[in-house]
Amino acid sequence: MPRVGLYRVASLATVLTATAVMAGNESRSAAYPVAGGLIEVVAAFSENAIYWCGVGDHALTRLGMPGSQRIYVWQGPSPSLARPGERAVTFGFAPPPQGRAPALTNDVGIIGNTLTVSQAKKTCDERTASG
Repeated sequence: MPRVGLYRVASLATVLTATAVMAGNESRSAAYPVAGGLIEVVAAFSENAIYWCGVGDHALTRLGMPGSQRIYVWQGPSPSLARPGERAVTFGFAPPPQGRAPALTNDVGIIGNTLTVSQAKKTCDERTASG
């Protein structure tokens, strides 16, 4: 291969790798509005960061919410209403009837657990078990 062609291949590989890394966890979840102003997040696999990323990205990019807005877990992993046969976590922008959880964790199994939109969106950058 001519030297110029080799540089082009190397440059293209660098761009493709950078694009994949920048994608983060956003592509691993989907958010759906459900009744009562709640958001249901279906994830490619069950991991806390993926669910938080889905709701954080949706709140920031689709709803235009400020980074300081709090997000609360309303229902932990359970059957999805938006995509039957899959599992989802339901979030809201006000505390659930059970109240805010005192936990300092991102566990989506804790009803009332909370992060800000900024904190949730930041989970999109976290490395996950699947890479």
